[in-house]
Amino acid sequence: MLKIKKIEFIKVLYDDAIAQNIFSIANITFSNRSPIQGALLYWQQNESKEPYTKEGDYKFFYDLAKAQYFAAVKFPKDCELTRDERQELAYILLEERGAIGTYSFVSTKPRAAFHLNKAFQEIAFPTQFSVDDFNDLSVMKKLVANVETIYEQLPYDRVFLEAYRNWCIQAVQLHPSRLTAYFQYLPFTYVCYANPLLSEQFLIDYLPEVDLEALQYNKPVLERLSMSFKRYLVTTLMANKKRLNPDFVDQLDDFIESNAFYNSFELIYLPEADDIPDMDLQLFEYDRGSYKWAGSEHLVKGIPSLVSQKYNRYGDRRLTNTEMDKKFKAYNEEQKQLFTAIAELHWLNKYRNELDWSYICQYNVHLTEQFLTSHLNYVDFNALGQNTDIAVNADFLSTYLHRFNHQKAVPLIISHLTEQFYLTHKDEIKVDLDLLYKYMDNIDEEEFLRIENYFLD
Repeated sequence: MLKIKKIEFIKVLYDDAIAQNIFSIANITFSNRSPIQGALLYWQQNESKEPYTKEGDYKFFYDLAKAQYFAAVKFPKDCELTRDERQELAYILLEERGAIGTYSFVSTKPRAAFHLNKAFQEIAFPTQFSVDDFNDLSVMKKLVANVETIYEQLPYDRVFLEAYRNWCIQAVQLHPSRLTAYFQYLPFTYVCYANPLLSEQFLIDYLPEVDLEALQYNKPVLERLSMSFKRYLVTTLMANKKRLNPDFVDQLDDFIESNAFYNSFELIYLPEADDIPDMDLQLFEYDRGSYKWAGSEHLVKGIPSLVSQKYNRYGDRRLTNTEMDKKFKAYNEEQKQLFTAIAELHWLNKYRNELDWSYICQYNVHLTEQFLTSHLNYVDFNALGQNTDIAVNADFLSTYLHRFNHQKAVPLIISHLTEQFYLTHKDEIKVDLDLLYKYMDNIDEEEFLRIENYFLD
Protein backbone atom coordinates (compact mmCIF):
# COMPACT_ATOMS: atom_id res chain seq x y z
CA MET A 1 0.00 0.00 0.00
CA LEU A 2 1.21 3.49 -0.86
CA LYS A 3 0.73 5.78 2.13
CA ILE A 4 -0.28 9.35 1.29
CA LYS A 5 1.09 11.78 3.85
CA LYS A 6 -0.20 15.05 2.42
CA ILE A 7 -1.97 16.46 -0.64
CA GLU A 8 -1.30 20.09 -1.40
CA PHE A 9 -3.26 22.05 -3.99
CA ILE A 10 -0.98 24.87 -5.03
CA LYS A 11 -2.76 26.63 -7.89
CA VAL A 12 -6.16 27.30 -9.35
CA LEU A 13 -6.29 28.47 -12.94
CA TYR A 14 -9.26 29.32 -15.12
CA ASP A 15 -9.31 30.04 -18.83
CA ASP A 16 -11.96 30.66 -21.44
CA ALA A 17 -11.15 27.69 -23.66
CA ILE A 18 -13.88 25.11 -23.95
CA ALA A 19 -11.36 22.38 -24.70
CA GLN A 20 -9.65 22.11 -21.33
CA ASN A 21 -9.54 24.03 -18.06
CA ILE A 22 -6.96 23.31 -15.37
CA PHE A 23 -8.46 24.02 -11.98
CA SER A 24 -5.73 22.70 -9.69
CA ILE A 25 -2.15 21.55 -9.60
CA ALA A 26 -1.55 18.99 -6.87
CA ASN A 27 1.62 17.86 -5.09
CA ILE A 28 1.29 14.52 -3.31
CA THR A 29 3.69 13.53 -0.54
CA PHE A 30 4.04 9.85 0.41
CA SER A 31 5.66 8.24 3.42
CA ASN A 32 6.94 5.23 1.45
CA ARG A 33 7.79 6.54 -2.03
CA SER A 34 9.03 9.67 -3.76
CA PRO A 35 6.51 12.54 -4.10
CA ILE A 36 4.48 13.34 -7.19
CA GLN A 37 4.84 16.98 -8.18
CA GLY A 38 2.46 18.74 -10.54
CA ALA A 39 -0.53 16.46 -11.13
CA LEU A 40 -2.98 18.50 -13.22
CA LEU A 41 -6.65 18.37 -12.28
CA TYR A 42 -8.78 19.62 -15.17
CA TRP A 43 -12.35 19.70 -16.32
CA GLN A 44 -13.69 19.46 -19.84
CA GLN A 45 -16.92 19.32 -21.81
CA ASN A 46 -17.82 15.74 -22.68
CA GLU A 47 -18.20 14.93 -26.38
CA SER A 48 -18.15 11.15 -26.47
CA LYS A 49 -19.75 8.13 -24.84
CA GLU A 50 -16.34 6.78 -23.84
CA PRO A 51 -15.55 6.66 -20.10
CA TYR A 52 -12.04 7.93 -20.76
CA THR A 53 -10.32 10.68 -22.74
CA LYS A 54 -8.35 10.17 -25.95
CA GLU A 55 -5.19 10.52 -23.84
CA GLY A 56 -6.36 7.71 -21.59
CA ASP A 57 -7.37 9.83 -18.59
CA TYR A 58 -10.41 8.51 -16.74
CA LYS A 59 -13.55 10.65 -16.75
CA PHE A 60 -15.26 11.58 -13.50
CA PHE A 61 -18.65 12.96 -14.45
CA TYR A 62 -20.41 15.95 -12.90
CA ASP A 63 -23.98 15.69 -14.18
CA LEU A 64 -24.81 12.02 -13.85
CA ALA A 65 -27.95 12.32 -15.94
CA LYS A 66 -26.40 13.99 -18.98
CA ALA A 67 -22.65 13.32 -18.68
CA GLN A 68 -22.16 16.87 -19.89
CA TYR A 69 -18.88 17.63 -18.12
CA PHE A 70 -16.15 15.54 -16.59
CA ALA A 71 -13.07 16.04 -14.44
CA ALA A 72 -9.82 14.14 -14.98
CA VAL A 73 -6.26 14.06 -13.69
CA LYS A 74 -3.15 14.20 -15.83
CA PHE A 75 -0.08 12.88 -14.02
CA PRO A 76 3.50 14.02 -14.81
CA LYS A 77 5.39 12.07 -17.49
CA ASP A 78 7.91 10.72 -14.98
CA CYS A 79 5.15 9.30 -12.78
CA GLU A 80 5.58 5.52 -12.61
CA LEU A 81 2.17 4.62 -11.23
CA THR A 82 0.33 1.66 -12.76
CA ARG A 83 -2.98 2.09 -14.55
CA ASP A 84 -4.98 1.04 -11.48
CA GLU A 85 -2.93 3.28 -9.20
CA ARG A 86 -3.55 6.28 -11.48
CA GLN A 87 -7.27 5.56 -11.45
CA GLU A 88 -7.49 5.31 -7.69
CA LEU A 89 -5.26 8.33 -7.01
CA ALA A 90 -7.25 10.42 -9.52
CA TYR A 91 -10.39 9.55 -7.57
CA ILE A 92 -8.77 10.60 -4.28
CA LEU A 93 -7.52 13.91 -5.70
CA LEU A 94 -10.86 14.85 -7.20
CA GLU A 95 -12.75 13.90 -4.07
CA GLU A 96 -10.42 16.14 -2.10
CA ARG A 97 -11.27 19.08 -4.34
CA GLY A 98 -15.03 18.58 -4.07
CA ALA A 99 -17.91 16.33 -5.04
CA ILE A 100 -17.50 14.02 -8.03
CA GLY A 101 -19.75 11.59 -9.79
CA THR A 102 -19.11 8.13 -11.11
CA TYR A 103 -15.94 6.43 -12.25
CA SER A 104 -14.82 3.68 -14.60
CA PHE A 105 -12.12 1.01 -14.58
CA VAL A 106 -11.98 0.51 -18.35
CA SER A 107 -8.50 -0.21 -19.68
CA THR A 108 -7.48 2.19 -22.44
CA LYS A 109 -4.67 3.26 -24.70
CA PRO A 110 -4.10 6.87 -25.77
CA ARG A 111 -5.50 7.75 -29.19
CA ALA A 112 -3.67 9.74 -31.84
CA ALA A 113 -5.05 13.26 -32.23
CA PHE A 114 -6.54 14.33 -35.57
CA HIS A 115 -5.48 17.78 -36.76
CA LEU A 116 -8.29 18.94 -39.02
CA ASN A 117 -6.57 21.75 -40.92
CA LYS A 118 -3.19 20.03 -41.14
CA ALA A 119 -4.80 16.95 -42.66
CA PHE A 120 -6.82 19.17 -45.01
CA GLN A 121 -3.71 21.02 -46.22
CA GLU A 122 -2.04 17.71 -47.06
CA ILE A 123 -4.75 16.81 -49.59
CA ALA A 124 -3.98 17.81 -53.16
CA PHE A 125 -7.43 19.04 -54.28
CA PRO A 126 -7.76 19.04 -58.07
CA THR A 127 -8.76 22.32 -59.74
CA GLN A 128 -12.05 20.82 -60.95
CA PHE A 129 -13.08 19.65 -57.44
CA SER A 130 -16.73 20.19 -56.55
CA VAL A 131 -18.26 19.11 -53.27
CA ASP A 132 -21.52 18.57 -55.18
CA ASP A 133 -19.98 15.40 -56.62
CA PHE A 134 -20.02 13.97 -53.08
CA ASN A 135 -23.26 15.46 -51.75
CA ASP A 136 -25.10 12.25 -52.52
CA LEU A 137 -25.36 9.85 -49.62
CA SER A 138 -25.03 6.77 -51.84
CA VAL A 139 -21.75 8.15 -53.21
CA MET A 140 -20.29 8.78 -49.74
CA LYS A 141 -21.44 5.39 -48.47
CA LYS A 142 -19.65 3.67 -51.34
CA LEU A 143 -16.56 5.81 -50.88
CA VAL A 144 -16.40 5.15 -47.14
CA ALA A 145 -17.00 1.44 -47.70
CA ASN A 146 -14.27 1.46 -50.38
CA VAL A 147 -16.59 0.03 -53.04
CA GLU A 148 -14.45 -0.40 -56.13
CA THR A 149 -16.99 0.93 -58.64
CA ILE A 150 -16.98 4.38 -57.02
CA TYR A 151 -13.45 5.04 -58.27
CA GLU A 152 -14.68 4.65 -61.84
CA GLN A 153 -17.86 6.65 -61.22
CA LEU A 154 -16.19 9.83 -59.90
CA PRO A 155 -14.04 12.13 -62.11
CA TYR A 156 -11.04 12.07 -59.75
CA ASP A 157 -7.95 9.90 -59.43
CA ARG A 158 -7.77 7.19 -56.81
CA VAL A 159 -4.97 8.76 -54.75
CA PHE A 160 -7.02 11.90 -54.19
CA LEU A 161 -10.23 9.99 -53.43
CA GLU A 162 -8.56 7.83 -50.80
CA ALA A 163 -6.97 10.84 -49.09
CA TYR A 164 -10.24 12.79 -49.27
CA ARG A 165 -12.24 9.84 -47.93
CA ASN A 166 -9.94 9.46 -44.92
CA TRP A 167 -10.18 13.17 -44.14
CA CYS A 168 -13.98 13.18 -44.40
CA ILE A 169 -14.32 10.15 -42.11
CA GLN A 170 -12.30 11.80 -39.35
CA ALA A 171 -13.51 15.36 -39.86
CA VAL A 172 -17.17 14.40 -39.61
CA GLN A 173 -16.64 13.19 -36.04
CA LEU A 174 -15.67 16.67 -34.81
CA HIS A 175 -17.93 19.32 -33.32
CA PRO A 176 -19.74 21.09 -36.20
CA SER A 177 -18.46 24.50 -35.07
CA ARG A 178 -15.03 23.34 -36.22
CA LEU A 179 -16.33 22.30 -39.63
CA THR A 180 -18.14 25.40 -40.87
CA ALA A 181 -15.03 26.72 -42.63
CA TYR A 182 -14.81 23.48 -44.62
CA PHE A 183 -18.39 23.10 -45.85
CA GLN A 184 -17.33 23.85 -49.43
CA TYR A 185 -15.17 20.72 -49.19
CA LEU A 186 -17.02 18.51 -46.71
CA PRO A 187 -20.35 17.11 -48.05
CA PHE A 188 -23.15 18.52 -45.90
CA THR A 189 -25.26 15.44 -46.60
CA TYR A 190 -22.54 13.30 -45.05
CA VAL A 191 -22.34 15.64 -42.05
CA CYS A 192 -26.09 15.16 -41.51
CA TYR A 193 -25.70 11.40 -41.82
CA ALA A 194 -22.57 10.75 -39.78
CA ASN A 195 -21.78 13.59 -37.36
CA PRO A 196 -22.87 12.47 -33.85
CA LEU A 197 -22.49 15.94 -32.32
CA LEU A 198 -25.08 17.90 -34.29
CA SER A 199 -27.37 19.87 -32.02
CA GLU A 200 -30.94 20.80 -32.81
CA GLN A 201 -29.90 24.45 -32.75
CA PHE A 202 -27.29 23.75 -35.44
CA LEU A 203 -29.87 21.95 -37.59
CA ILE A 204 -32.27 24.88 -37.27
CA ASP A 205 -29.54 27.38 -38.18
CA TYR A 206 -28.70 25.40 -41.33
CA LEU A 207 -32.24 24.17 -42.01
CA PRO A 208 -32.30 25.06 -45.75
CA GLU A 209 -29.18 22.94 -46.29
CA VAL A 210 -30.05 20.05 -43.96
CA ASP A 211 -30.58 16.72 -45.73
CA LEU A 212 -33.43 15.25 -43.70
CA GLU A 213 -33.32 12.01 -45.64
CA ALA A 214 -29.73 11.47 -44.51
CA LEU A 215 -30.35 12.84 -41.00
CA GLN A 216 -33.01 10.23 -40.28
CA TYR A 217 -30.25 7.59 -40.06
CA ASN A 218 -28.09 9.55 -37.58
CA LYS A 219 -29.13 7.73 -34.41
CA PRO A 220 -27.12 9.69 -31.82
CA VAL A 221 -28.67 12.94 -33.10
CA LEU A 222 -32.19 11.55 -33.45
CA GLU A 223 -32.10 10.39 -29.83
CA ARG A 224 -31.57 13.99 -28.68
CA LEU A 225 -34.05 15.77 -30.95
CA SER A 226 -37.17 17.33 -29.51
CA MET A 227 -40.65 16.13 -30.38
CA SER A 228 -41.01 19.30 -32.46
CA PHE A 229 -38.08 18.58 -34.76
CA LYS A 230 -38.83 14.87 -35.07
CA ARG A 231 -42.39 15.67 -36.15
CA TYR A 232 -41.03 18.20 -38.66
CA LEU A 233 -38.58 15.61 -40.00
CA VAL A 234 -41.23 12.93 -40.48
CA THR A 235 -43.92 15.18 -41.98
CA THR A 236 -41.44 16.83 -44.37
CA LEU A 237 -40.10 13.49 -45.60
CA MET A 238 -43.62 12.15 -46.08
CA ALA A 239 -44.75 15.32 -47.88
CA ASN A 240 -41.80 14.96 -50.28
CA LYS A 241 -42.55 11.24 -50.69
CA LYS A 242 -39.16 10.22 -49.33
CA ARG A 243 -38.50 6.73 -47.96
CA LEU A 244 -38.65 6.67 -44.16
CA ASN A 245 -36.08 4.92 -41.99
CA PRO A 246 -37.28 1.30 -41.47
CA ASP A 247 -36.42 1.66 -37.77
CA PHE A 248 -39.47 3.82 -37.13
CA VAL A 249 -41.58 3.71 -40.27
CA ASP A 250 -44.16 1.56 -38.46
CA GLN A 251 -43.75 3.36 -35.11
CA LEU A 252 -44.04 7.01 -36.06
CA ASP A 253 -45.96 8.10 -32.96
CA ASP A 254 -43.51 6.36 -30.63
CA PHE A 255 -40.55 7.81 -32.51
CA ILE A 256 -41.92 11.35 -32.40
CA GLU A 257 -43.23 11.33 -28.83
CA SER A 258 -40.71 9.15 -27.03
CA ASN A 259 -37.59 10.63 -25.45
CA ALA A 260 -36.05 7.18 -25.33
CA PHE A 261 -36.74 5.69 -28.77
CA TYR A 262 -33.05 5.17 -29.48
CA ASN A 263 -31.92 4.74 -25.89
CA SER A 264 -30.64 1.26 -26.64
CA PHE A 265 -28.23 2.88 -29.08
CA GLU A 266 -26.83 5.68 -26.94
CA LEU A 267 -27.65 4.75 -23.38
CA ILE A 268 -25.03 5.95 -20.92
CA TYR A 269 -25.75 4.34 -17.60
CA LEU A 270 -24.81 6.74 -14.85
CA PRO A 271 -26.35 5.85 -11.48
CA GLU A 272 -27.92 8.35 -9.17
CA ALA A 273 -25.47 10.00 -6.79
CA ASP A 274 -26.99 8.21 -3.80
CA ASP A 275 -26.32 4.86 -5.48
CA ILE A 276 -22.60 5.46 -5.89
CA PRO A 277 -20.58 3.81 -3.13
CA ASP A 278 -17.34 5.27 -1.87
CA MET A 279 -14.40 3.83 -3.74
CA ASP A 280 -12.85 0.94 -1.84
CA LEU A 281 -9.21 1.99 -1.80
CA GLN A 282 -7.02 -1.00 -2.58
CA LEU A 283 -3.72 0.67 -3.40
CA PHE A 284 -3.48 3.78 -1.23
CA GLU A 285 -3.84 4.69 2.42
CA TYR A 286 -4.76 8.28 3.22
CA ASP A 287 -5.58 9.74 6.60
CA ARG A 288 -7.21 12.97 5.53
CA GLY A 289 -7.14 14.51 8.96
CA SER A 290 -6.46 18.23 8.97
CA TYR A 291 -5.60 18.15 5.30
CA LYS A 292 -9.16 17.49 4.21
CA TRP A 293 -10.16 20.09 1.62
CA ALA A 294 -13.02 22.14 3.03
CA GLY A 295 -14.54 22.77 -0.39
CA SER A 296 -16.72 25.60 0.86
CA GLU A 297 -15.28 28.26 -1.44
CA HIS A 298 -14.75 26.11 -4.48
CA LEU A 299 -16.33 22.76 -5.28
CA VAL A 300 -15.39 20.85 -8.40
CA LYS A 301 -19.04 20.47 -9.33
CA GLY A 302 -19.41 24.24 -9.54
CA ILE A 303 -16.75 24.85 -12.15
CA PRO A 304 -18.75 24.05 -15.31
CA SER A 305 -20.92 27.08 -14.69
CA LEU A 306 -18.04 29.21 -15.97
CA VAL A 307 -18.03 27.64 -19.40
CA SER A 308 -21.82 27.24 -19.40
CA GLN A 309 -22.06 31.00 -19.60
CA LYS A 310 -20.51 30.81 -23.06
CA TYR A 311 -21.49 27.37 -24.36
CA ASN A 312 -24.49 25.11 -24.04
CA ARG A 313 -24.34 21.39 -23.31
CA TYR A 314 -23.74 20.57 -26.99
CA GLY A 315 -20.77 22.89 -27.35
CA ASP A 316 -22.68 25.58 -29.26
CA ARG A 317 -21.62 29.08 -28.24
CA ARG A 318 -24.30 31.13 -26.50
CA LEU A 319 -25.13 34.27 -28.43
CA THR A 320 -25.39 37.83 -27.18
CA ASN A 321 -28.65 39.73 -27.66
CA THR A 322 -27.19 41.53 -30.67
CA GLU A 323 -25.98 38.29 -32.26
CA MET A 324 -29.32 36.59 -31.69
CA ASP A 325 -31.21 39.58 -33.09
CA LYS A 326 -29.20 39.23 -36.30
CA LYS A 327 -29.78 35.49 -36.49
CA PHE A 328 -33.48 35.71 -35.62
CA LYS A 329 -34.03 38.37 -38.29
CA ALA A 330 -32.46 36.06 -40.88
CA TYR A 331 -34.60 33.05 -39.92
CA ASN A 332 -37.46 32.06 -42.19
CA GLU A 333 -40.84 31.26 -40.61
CA GLU A 334 -40.07 27.53 -40.44
CA GLN A 335 -36.82 28.16 -38.58
CA LYS A 336 -38.51 30.55 -36.17
CA GLN A 337 -41.15 28.01 -35.30
CA LEU A 338 -38.68 25.18 -34.73
CA PHE A 339 -36.49 27.52 -32.68
CA THR A 340 -39.35 28.27 -30.28
CA ALA A 341 -39.48 24.61 -29.25
CA ILE A 342 -35.94 24.64 -27.86
CA ALA A 343 -35.40 28.35 -27.11
CA GLU A 344 -34.41 29.24 -23.57
CA LEU A 345 -36.86 31.38 -21.64
CA HIS A 346 -34.80 34.53 -22.09
CA TRP A 347 -35.34 34.39 -25.86
CA LEU A 348 -39.04 33.52 -25.55
CA ASN A 349 -39.55 36.61 -23.44
CA LYS A 350 -37.39 38.81 -25.67
CA TYR A 351 -39.27 37.87 -28.86
CA ARG A 352 -42.62 37.20 -27.18
CA ASN A 353 -44.61 39.37 -29.60
CA GLU A 354 -43.11 37.75 -32.69
CA LEU A 355 -43.58 34.08 -31.83
CA ASP A 356 -46.24 31.40 -32.22
CA TRP A 357 -47.27 30.79 -28.62
CA SER A 358 -49.40 27.79 -29.45
CA TYR A 359 -46.28 26.09 -30.77
CA ILE A 360 -44.25 27.24 -27.76
CA CYS A 361 -46.81 25.89 -25.32
CA GLN A 362 -47.05 22.54 -27.06
CA TYR A 363 -43.37 21.85 -27.61
CA ASN A 364 -40.98 24.02 -25.61
CA VAL A 365 -39.08 21.94 -23.06
CA HIS A 366 -37.92 24.80 -20.82
CA LEU A 367 -41.29 26.17 -19.68
CA THR A 368 -41.70 26.64 -15.95
CA GLU A 369 -44.63 27.53 -13.72
CA GLN A 370 -43.11 30.92 -12.93
CA PHE A 371 -42.58 31.74 -16.61
CA LEU A 372 -46.07 30.59 -17.60
CA THR A 373 -47.67 32.54 -14.77
CA SER A 374 -45.86 35.73 -15.75
CA HIS A 375 -46.87 35.28 -19.41
CA LEU A 376 -50.51 34.22 -18.91
CA ASN A 377 -51.74 36.55 -21.64
CA TYR A 378 -49.70 34.54 -24.16
CA VAL A 379 -50.35 31.01 -22.91
CA ASP A 380 -52.47 28.70 -25.07
CA PHE A 381 -53.72 26.16 -22.53
CA ASN A 382 -55.12 23.85 -25.18
CA ALA A 383 -51.64 23.52 -26.65
CA LEU A 384 -49.95 23.46 -23.24
CA GLY A 385 -52.05 20.44 -22.33
CA GLN A 386 -50.20 18.44 -25.00
CA ASN A 387 -46.75 19.21 -23.57
CA THR A 388 -45.43 16.28 -21.50
CA ASP A 389 -41.79 17.44 -21.45
CA ILE A 390 -42.22 20.06 -18.72
CA ALA A 391 -42.67 19.75 -14.95
CA VAL A 392 -45.39 21.64 -13.12
CA ASN A 393 -46.89 21.05 -9.70
CA ALA A 394 -50.41 20.12 -8.68
CA ASP A 395 -51.16 23.64 -7.44
CA PHE A 396 -50.49 25.09 -10.89
CA LEU A 397 -52.69 22.47 -12.57
CA SER A 398 -55.49 22.98 -10.04
CA THR A 399 -55.36 26.77 -10.38
CA TYR A 400 -55.64 26.70 -14.17
CA LEU A 401 -57.61 23.47 -14.58
CA HIS A 402 -60.56 25.35 -16.03
CA ARG A 403 -58.35 26.76 -18.82
CA PHE A 404 -57.60 23.34 -20.34
CA ASN A 405 -59.87 21.64 -22.86
CA HIS A 406 -61.41 18.68 -21.04
CA GLN A 407 -63.48 17.53 -23.99
CA LYS A 408 -60.52 15.23 -24.60
CA ALA A 409 -57.66 13.85 -22.54
CA VAL A 410 -54.99 16.33 -21.44
CA PRO A 411 -51.57 14.58 -21.52
CA LEU A 412 -49.92 17.22 -19.31
CA ILE A 413 -52.42 16.54 -16.54
CA ILE A 414 -52.29 12.75 -16.90
CA SER A 415 -48.50 12.70 -16.77
CA HIS A 416 -48.58 14.68 -13.50
CA LEU A 417 -51.31 12.68 -11.79
CA THR A 418 -51.15 11.91 -8.11
CA GLU A 419 -53.73 9.92 -6.20
CA GLN A 420 -54.98 13.04 -4.41
CA PHE A 421 -55.21 15.07 -7.62
CA TYR A 422 -57.10 12.24 -9.34
CA LEU A 423 -59.62 11.87 -6.51
CA THR A 424 -60.15 15.64 -6.34
CA HIS A 425 -60.64 16.18 -10.08
CA LYS A 426 -61.72 12.79 -11.49
CA ASP A 427 -65.11 14.17 -12.52
CA GLU A 428 -63.51 17.01 -14.48
CA ILE A 429 -60.64 15.29 -16.31
CA LYS A 430 -60.68 12.49 -18.86
CA VAL A 431 -58.50 9.51 -17.99
CA ASP A 432 -58.85 5.76 -18.40
CA LEU A 433 -56.60 2.75 -17.96
CA ASP A 434 -55.20 2.93 -21.51
CA LEU A 435 -54.21 6.58 -21.06
CA LEU A 436 -52.74 5.83 -17.65
CA TYR A 437 -50.53 3.15 -19.19
CA LYS A 438 -49.58 5.41 -22.09
CA TYR A 439 -48.12 8.05 -19.76
CA MET A 440 -47.02 5.75 -16.93
CA ASP A 441 -43.32 6.60 -17.47
CA ASN A 442 -44.10 10.22 -16.53
CA ILE A 443 -46.02 9.36 -13.36
CA ASP A 444 -44.39 8.60 -10.02
CA GLU A 445 -44.34 4.81 -9.67
CA GLU A 446 -46.07 4.64 -6.28
CA GLU A 447 -48.71 7.18 -7.33
CA PHE A 448 -49.28 5.22 -10.55
CA LEU A 449 -49.90 1.97 -8.68
CA ARG A 450 -52.36 3.64 -6.32
CA ILE A 451 -54.28 5.29 -9.17
CA GLU A 452 -54.25 2.08 -11.18
CA ASN A 453 -56.11 0.31 -8.39
CA TYR A 454 -59.11 2.60 -8.84
CA PHE A 455 -59.47 1.40 -12.43
CA LEU A 456 -58.85 -2.27 -11.66
CA ASP A 457 -61.33 -2.52 -8.78
